[in-house]
Amino acid sequence: MIRDLSTDGVLCLQLHLGGDRNFHYLLGDPAAGRAAAVDPGFDPDHLAAIAAERGLVISHILVTHDHVDHVGGAPRLAELTGAPILAGRDDRLPGARVVDDGAVLEVGSVEMRALRTPGHAPDHVCWQAGPFVCTGDLLFCGKVGGTDAKHFPGSSPRQQWDSLVRVMQLPDATIVLPGHDYYGGQGTRPHSTIGLERETNPFLAGGYADFLELKENWAAYKKEHGIR
Repeated sequence: MIRDLSTDGVLCLQLHLGGDRNFHYLLGDPAAGRAAAVDPGFDPDHLAAIAAERGLVISHILVTHDHVDHVGGAPRLAELTGAPILAGRDDRLPGARVVDDGAVLEVGSVEMRALRTPGHAPDHVCWQAGPFVCTGDLLFCGKVGGTDAKHFPGSSPRQQWDSLVRVMQLPDATIVLPGHDYYGGQGTRPHSTIGLERETNPFLAGGYADFLELKENWAAYKKEHGIR
């Protein structure tokens, strides 16, 4: 599956190449034929072939967080392309370069900015490119990432809330590119906008106390609203 979401001169391909409804992305400058691969968790050979078929050179490999379903294919993709891996930490991803908050890299003429957004994982980074923001497992369409310490060691609901508040300060028209196709509503929504999430995402409807309460009662909420 490949969706072409490109707009405003910025390349954006949304791909599903494996995993639990995982999304991979190619973002960059179509005129220059340069792209960054975001969260190459699965089938890096296929991802490299897709880029080549479109005349794209993968110049960077960007990681939102080091969970295996987002980084499993990164070392192989780096081997295939020679592109550096940029991530929030390097101790679990050998060879990765650690990026600072606010760091900017150029993919052709497109600037990509790193936003440190811990919560779901302590090393979580969102990547902003023109009208797009890759939110990894911080923010899904109508949902947010898990912070159950048993399943996600190092996670923190307080940090996640603060990171969500930060991301919600982006312009309303910013296109949200989630790490999974986990729509928290009826039907499907593979991508969203900051404005739409602010208006419709139940986790963003109140303050921190409301956020925690919904997290604690999410199973019942999902059942009541028919969310998978």
